[in-house]
Parts: sequence; structure tokens; C-alpha cells
Amino acid sequence: MPRTFRFLLPLLLVGAGVALFMQLKSSGPENVPTVVTERRWPVEAVRVQFRELRPTVRLYGRVESPTESRIRSALSTDVRSSFALVGQAVNKGELLLQLDDVDAKLALAQRQAELAEIEARSESENSRYRNDLSALAQEEQLLALAQSALQRAEKLAQTQAGSQANVDNAREAVARQTLSLSSRQYAIEDHPPRLAQLQARQRQATAQRDRAARDLERTRVIAPFTGRITAVHVSPGDRVHPGDRLVDLFDITATEIRAQVPNRHLAVIRESLGAGITIDAIVMMDGSAFALELARLSAKIEAGEGGVDAFFRFAQDRPPLELGRTMAVLVTLPPQRGVFALPATAIYGTDSAYRIRDDRLERVRLQRVGGYRNGEWGSWSLFRGNALKAGDTLLASQLPNAVEGLSVEIISLRD
Repeated sequence: MPRTFRFLLPLLLVGAGVALFMQLKSSGPENVPTVVTERRWPVEAVRVQFRELRPTVRLYGRVESPTESRIRSALSTDVRSSFALVGQAVNKGELLLQLDDVDAKLALAQRQAELAEIEARSESENSRYRNDLSALAQEEQLLALAQSALQRAEKLAQTQAGSQANVDNAREAVARQTLSLSSRQYAIEDHPPRLAQLQARQRQATAQRDRAARDLERTRVIAPFTGRITAVHVSPGDRVHPGDRLVDLFDITATEIRAQVPNRHLAVIRESLGAGITIDAIVMMDGSAFALELARLSAKIEAGEGGVDAFFRFAQDRPPLELGRTMAVLVTLPPQRGVFALPATAIYGTDSAYRIRDDRLERVRLQRVGGYRNGEWGSWSLFRGNALKAGDTLLASQLPNAVEGLSVEIISLRD
């Protein structure tokens, strides 16, 4: 019995273990197959609507003025007083600098004296001419009397009543009177050339007097127009010479903005200008928007530039500007047909977007036409797309993992 028990005991233990294992296995949880569910990304979308819209182009311009003056000295003199300050606004005719005018006044007095002397000589010549005209008749009468006396003396000499000496004296008197009459006639005939010479000298003296007066005026350096001062090159006590720069200023009523238009937009702009269509633009300065109009295009393209310079003038209000200030200019081009607007968040890369079809993304190529001001400054753009049709839905959210076939769920749709 003990030997049989020792033989059966291991078998009993093994059977008990197997029974316990089977019991535990049957009482455990069942293995349910795992089902993988694809994630759907919540996105915003925009519907494609082909319309006639006006594209915009963002340019960067610089403030310039076609009326920018660099006032230079016309005299050699000293600077006596300065009333100009950099950045100061001045009115037309306002005194900027006062140069020393002592030498200019002396030169003007000398020229006036020379002119007065020539005018006196001209008056004396006219008086002499009038006197010669009145004396000419007397000279002719005296010559006639002398000739009569000569005839009487000759008759008396023939009748032995007079002497040859009386005849000689009468002839001498006729000769002297003839010479005197000739001199008087020459003086009268020479009057026009002498008067013309004096008149020429008078005109020369008048021009020199006017030049001296102008030099005196130039000692007062005044503003040629209403503007702002950009530079002052001299101070009181400085010695200036002809050609030295004194003051720089520009006309604040003629300021304009110069910006370069890319070549791809030139054809449309030239066509519009040729048809008399106004090209509008807006510039933002200090938080305010100001309306602009395209005035003209440049006639020259500098080497290395990718477009033509355009000049914009302010349509109405003209703010105070500083030359050289740069700013963004939003130009509105003529209307384009068959285009649609998309926000910046809908664009991937430079020319791609994702169409949502059956809740999955599909990449499409676009052709950019320009910007579009949809109530916000340059946040939308206009496109054309041959692969799109009206009513298509495009992704309007920026997804870092956007790829073909990605599953999405539209939570907001904008028309």
C-alpha cells in the first residue's frame, strides 16, 4: 500500500495542476480583436466662387519730391544771420539766410552813378543837337551875308572904287563862314552815331546796375516755395563763394511715392493708363490710410532692376512726410474675370491648395493673379485654377501634416 501510494502521488499532483490550469484558462477574459480607427482632423474650409474681382499688388515705395531745391550762393561774402533749421517748415518767400550786403550796396551805388553819368551825357548830346539845329540857320544866313559882301567888294574893285585888299578880306570871311557851316552840318550829321553810342553805354550801365541790384537781393536767401528744410550747410560768420551750398529743402505740396512695379503687371497698368482708367492705391502711415493715384511710369529701367518705377500722387489729403521714408503701397489693378479669393491659410507653398472631396484631401495647382483686400490688409489673394470648378471646397486651415488622402472633418465653411 505505501509503495502504491508513492507511485500514484506524483500522478495525482500532475493531474491536479492540469485541472487547475484548465480552470484558470476557462475563467480568464476572452481575446477581442483590436479594430484600428482612422483619425479625422477638424478643419475650416472655403468654397470656390468664380467672380470678377480687382486684384491688388503690394509694393514698397519711397517718398520723393520732384521739386527739391539745393540753394547755392551767388556771391562771395559772409553769412550774417541764419533763420533756417533742419526739419523746419517754411513758407514761400520766407527769409532763410541773411548774407553781408555792404559790398553789394557799394557796387550798386557805383553802377547807379555810372548810369547817371551816361544819362547826363545823353541829355547833353540832345541839347547840343538842338542847339546845332537852331545855329545852322544862322550859319547859313552869315554865309549868305559874307557872299554878298564878297560880290560888292569885287564890283567895287572892278570900278576902282574898292581895293583888292577888301576883296581878299571878303573872300576870307566867306571861307571862314563856309568852314563854320560845314562844321555845324557835320556836328548835326554825327549826332545819331554819337547818340547811339551813348544809348548803348546806357543800356550796358543799366544792365550792370540791374545785376548789382540782383546781387543785393541775393544777399537775402529766401524760400522759393512752401516746403521743409532738409539741410543747412552754413552758420553765421562763414565765408561763402559762388556755388557753395547753403540750404536744402523740398516742396511739401509736390511729394509723391516712387515704387517699382514688377514686369508681370506692366501690361495691364499701361493698358489702363492708355484707356484713361485710374489706377488707385492705398498707403498706410501711422495707423491711417491715405488714397493714392498712379501719376506716371518711369521712362528708364536701371540695370539690374526687375520692373519699372511708378510714381503715385496723393488723391486728397497729403500727410506731413519725410524724404526717403519707405512704406508699403497696396495698388488696386483693373478687374479680372474668372478668379476666386482665398485666405493666406489656404495656400501651401506658393501655388498649391487642397481640395476636400469625400472628406479627404486632394492637392491642386493654382495660378496666382494678385492680392485681394478682403477687409484685411493683404491677407487674401486671387487665383485661377483649371482643375477647379465653382462650388469646390478647399482647405482653409494650415495643417502641418497635410498630405494627399488625409481624412478631415469640416467644422466651418466660408463662402
